[in-house]
Amino acid sequence: MNSKKVEQKALIGGIFVNFLMCCAGVLVYNATQIEALFVDAYFSAITLISGVFSLIVSKISARRSKKFPEGFFVLEPLYSLFQSLLTIVLLAVSLIKVSLKAYRYFVYGQGSLMNVEPVIPYEIVMVLLSLGLSYYYSRQNNKINHLSMMLFSEAKGTLVDGLMSLGIGIFAFILFFIKQSSPFGFLRYTGDFFITSLLIMLTIKMPFQVIKRAFNEICGGLLLDQDMQKWIENCLKKHLLEIVSIKSCLIYKIGMSFRIDVFIKGKAKLIDNEKLSRKKVLILKELSKKLEFVHLEFCLC
Repeated sequence: MNSKKVEQKALIGGIFVNFLMCCAGVLVYNATQIEALFVDAYFSAITLISGVFSLIVSKISARRSKKFPEGFFVLEPLYSLFQSLLTIVLLAVSLIKVSLKAYRYFVYGQGSLMNVEPVIPYEIVMVLLSLGLSYYYSRQNNKINHLSMMLFSEAKGTLVDGLMSLGIGIFAFILFFIKQSSPFGFLRYTGDFFITSLLIMLTIKMPFQVIKRAFNEICGGLLLDQDMQKWIENCLKKHLLEIVSIKSCLIYKIGMSFRIDVFIKGKAKLIDNEKLSRKKVLILKELSKKLEFVHLEFCLC
């Protein structure tokens, strides 16, 4: 299993799709000047740029050198952390812009009528591309047992983009039938404030989910995936319990790299190191079915 190739293939596909979305988004935003589309359009632009960086990180993170014998896997959660922070900043900037626009309208009566006609067909395409790409990222990550922090981050970010597009599209469709002289005519001037605020409230938790996982990996926290931990522990017990007793097992994950520290105690006075070494080879062979980068250490206690 070459998890890096799967990851890089998914990221390249994402870069291509995000390039199309970015071009279309910027054109429609500039044509309509609807502030809600600021999130939609420039989120795609940032996703495109970050996608290029993610591909670079994916290509270099597994490289080892004399100074960095364990590789550069920490770059993977670092990338995911900064991308999610950037997403939060973008959402905050968009909320501030639409809030100021709504404030000027309600307090000073200043505002411009929104042109929603080009928005509806555009958002239909964006929803299909965004949700399709998010599903593609998730499916590719599933192929490698959800090992890629970057594919997890990209899937969440693209899902946010898709949900924003869906909300804006539905709102634009409704707004199309609202007359300027109706009691809801004010929405033709300030509607992007309400839809942007609602969508941000619904999607803001997603980048924080990524930040939580990335921060855990960067700071050397224990593995959060309980299913993966159980599978690794069962593998260790299967091979080791006949010669030693396992006191504890600490599993760390940084990017796609795993470090497993197994604290053991011999059942006899002496531990057969040769037999233990053979068991280690068998364990690593079995773990390689799901994990490509594993460092296993036995600690006597």
